[in-house]
Amino acid sequence: MAAATALGATGAAFGNVFSYEATLFPEQAGWTISQNFCNPMLWLDAGWFYQHVELCDGYPPPGGQTASYRRSLADFDGAPTFFVEFRMMTDAPRSEIPWGGGAALAVANDVGVRYTFFIARDQAKMNRDNALPIVFVDLAPGPHTHRLELVGAQSYTWFVDGLVIDSGIPEGVLTTQNPRITWLAKAAWVANTTKWDYIRYGTIPRDGSGDYDSNGVVDATDVYFFLDCLLGPDANGPGCRWADMNSDGKVNGDDIQPFAAALVGP
Repeated sequence: MAAATALGATGAAFGNVFSYEATLFPEQAGWTISQNFCNPMLWLDAGWFYQHVELCDGYPPPGGQTASYRRSLADFDGAPTFFVEFRMMTDAPRSEIPWGGGAALAVANDVGVRYTFFIARDQAKMNRDNALPIVFVDLAPGPHTHRLELVGAQSYTWFVDGLVIDSGIPEGVLTTQNPRITWLAKAAWVANTTKWDYIRYGTIPRDGSGDYDSNGVVDATDVYFFLDCLLGPDANGPGCRWADMNSDGKVNGDDIQPFAAALVGP
């Protein structure tokens, strides 16, 4: 868990971004329980939210336990840019993916624009539309940071640990017609455990601005996320471009002074 979690952020909207930092159960942090099927085991530990799911008595595979959560993205209707970033890991085998098992996260709306990520221990899959190519990437077991960036109807980019996995032209703008974000863990054929470090989404902050939540000022909220970039595993990733105050492609000690100057202001 990145050091910034110790500052105590839970699940809250800050300016033009929402952050769930896994220090509360999701339903206590602004998420709606979409499905809690067959009593999965859910707990918090050291800044991670755990979902352990197994098969269900009386429900043959692939009908195992499921725990899923949802939030509306209506607050971002009309936003010119949008990102969702989440850091997590699961021990689900890749054989769960075709059945919707393991972990999944989706952003979608009612007019057919969607980005659905299915994640196993050593593989991730993105499905935008059943008529479009499905994209797979092999992963080393362990935690990974996934990030989707959308620029209106102009472009989408999927990153894993800062590397571009897929990009192109979207089918349309996400943030219209009941946009929402949903995430879950499911046991289709095999018991598995997923743990979530954080889920964050909102307007893509301007590069080198120091303003993570794009509210026009550098303030205490931005300090929390700046420390996460400085001390966490994603300092060189696209989610930390905003904290790269000297534009050298990474967040390190050289960015502290210019960030502090922006924080203090003129």
